[in-house]
Amino acid sequence: MTGMIAVRNSIRDFLRKYDEVTTPIIRFIFSFIMFSCINSLFGYSEFLHRGVITFLLSVISALVSGPVVVFLAGVVVAVHCFSVSMDIGVLCLLLFLIMYCAYIRMFQNTGYVLALVPILYMLKIPFAAPVMVAIFAGFSGAVPAAFGVVIYYFSQYVKEARATILLGEDADFQGYSYVVNGLMKDKAMLLAIIAFAIVVMVTALIHQMNFDYAWYVAIGVGSVFTILVFLVCGMMVDVSVPAGSLVLGAILGGVLGVVVQMCKSVIDYSHKESVQFEDDDYYYYVKAIPKVGEAQKKRVKTMTDEDVVEEVKKQARPQQGANGQARQPRPQQGANGQTRQPRPQQGTNGQARQARPQQGANGQARQARPQQGANGQARQSRPQQGANGQVRQPRPQQNRNNGQTNR
Repeated sequence: MTGMIAVRNSIRDFLRKYDEVTTPIIRFIFSFIMFSCINSLFGYSEFLHRGVITFLLSVISALVSGPVVVFLAGVVVAVHCFSVSMDIGVLCLLLFLIMYCAYIRMFQNTGYVLALVPILYMLKIPFAAPVMVAIFAGFSGAVPAAFGVVIYYFSQYVKEARATILLGEDADFQGYSYVVNGLMKDKAMLLAIIAFAIVVMVTALIHQMNFDYAWYVAIGVGSVFTILVFLVCGMMVDVSVPAGSLVLGAILGGVLGVVVQMCKSVIDYSHKESVQFEDDDYYYYVKAIPKVGEAQKKRVKTMTDEDVVEEVKKQARPQQGANGQARQPRPQQGANGQTRQPRPQQGTNGQARQARPQQGANGQARQARPQQGANGQARQSRPQQGANGQVRQPRPQQNRNNGQTNR
């Protein structure tokens, strides 16, 4: 588990660090899969069925927001339907208009659910969809999941209508009438819509409850409910459900739900804390549960008195040079190469040095030394050496009080 969490954190940190690059790439991959599935389900327009067009649409989808991607997908499906017949194309536009008014305006961030359900139907694992939708989108995923089921069955009836039109056996055949009647009378589609809605609502409800391991309990209950709801509702509407595919799909949905939940967050319930406090208006009950990260727990080392003394000696040990000897602090040297002595705090007479008075002997304030000489030229810095090349000695200062020289 720790290794999996470490890998997850590494991937998550990488995606966050390079978000400006990784997010468009992920959108491009998902959009390419979505438009490829649309071409597989419909694919009646030779122009849109080309790989170059699919690539360009995926690039555009990688650079725009989610609602715009849903709009582009609807346009592509409508163009495919218009390639079959005019009435089926108009019916497709009406269907997407109803979808837009029903949920896209209110749940703009759930457009991927609308594409996820038909993709899982194409992969022959539709029973894995309810739990995954509940973990991804919560309660708001029930409506797009139902519309995803409608889109899949709509594509199947459009395919049958196109085959009938190509045969040309019925001159009075109306495509829109065939598709609408098929959707209204299809009990399998009705069963899928009801079952998806029930499983998504139950799973999302348990997922948001306030008890330990609620997320994982929700995934397990959702998987079991998927089997029970499809079997019970199938008997009620007289629709046979393949038991093997149902069980495998429910188990796969539970496994994928756990993976998705681990990618979102992992909770350490063994270190939960309950806190309660109050203010002037309310009394608060707070339960804090930490997330599991890759950071290791701090280790506490027990040390004896001898260990403490040895540790102090190690810290006080001087740094060593390249020859293994202790480094000595480099002495400051004067201009003559001799070591500088610190300036004594006392004069030669043993008396403490007096601070230089701010006023002169006549009681007037000292003037700042001009930066220019009497001739108007800038003062030159006093050379460090005399005329004989020897180092200048510091000018002796005299104590103004007793006239003695201070060193």
